[in-house]
Amino acid sequence: MDMSFSNPVVEEALRRSAQSSGFNRWSGMRLLAAGAGQVWLEIAIREDQTQHHGFVHGGIVGALADTACSWAAATVAGDVVTSTYTVQFHAPANTALLLARATVIKQGKRNVSAEAQLFAVDEDGAERRVATALALIATVGAAARGGAS
Repeated sequence: MDMSFSNPVVEEALRRSAQSSGFNRWSGMRLLAAGAGQVWLEIAIREDQTQHHGFVHGGIVGALADTACSWAAATVAGDVVTSTYTVQFHAPANTALLLARATVIKQGKRNVSAEAQLFAVDEDGAERRVATALALIATVGAAARGGAS
């Protein structure tokens, strides 16, 4: 997996921000790489994050997609919030690990468009796409290019 896009300064800023969010602490999302309009996140699924068939709850998949898209936008635009996002579910997520890879599609002055692909990862590391998300992210602060504060 090529994570050469990752920037340690941006990663640290996102990790600090995530620690201030109760939801991020509860969910257990882990940042793998961030920088240059890209983010990779993963989440180890717990039983309390599944639905009645034992699949990962769609809300957890959506939250991972939302976070990945907004953090990808933050790598180029600084402080951001999600304006809207849509998720298309392709298959049930039924593994213990989910991976999200998000990329900025286009950056404007007030909004950033981003896409996330979400994968169920099995014990052998094989990935199966389970969802795709598109998001419109609104900028609210100073740019984080090269390092958020």
